[in-house]
Amino acid sequence: MSNRRIKRPKDQENGYKKLIDSEEFGIFSTYKDIFMASGTIGYMEQKRLTFSGSAEGIPWNVFNLETDEAIINAIALTETGDISILSDDPDTFDKKLQIFEEYAAGGFEVLYKLLTENPKIALTSYFDLIMSMENEVNDKDRNLKGIADMLSF
Repeated sequence: MSNRRIKRPKDQENGYKKLIDSEEFGIFSTYKDIFMASGTIGYMEQKRLTFSGSAEGIPWNVFNLETDEAIINAIALTETGDISILSDDPDTFDKKLQIFEEYAAGGFEVLYKLLTENPKIALTSYFDLIMSMENEVNDKDRNLKGIADMLSF
């Protein structure tokens, strides 16, 4: 799995570059950071975008297995409702990543629009988005008991 590269839409490449450019916004340090934020936003907004043309992939080995993979796993599990999505089987691993890649593609559109609408307050806008999502999540969306029940053997 360590040779895997995470896909992202080719047409979002310039947007990714802008969001790490310290001369522009400088909010994010790496493409991985943008990808993880975008995937989470995409999931929260239920905005999943399939794509075919990919930009250069992000190496899987730059992702933190304790935090990044935990988020990817949680989203894949809640999306499919199938505990087997967490297995280390290469096909299942690819399916799990594809789910998150598609949420990241959809979430990137939301994130990019938010940050570029008013660049002077981009960081504040991003913070406000995070806080509003926390407030909008209801019990159905945050069904941690349901996830715990799925994980129980």
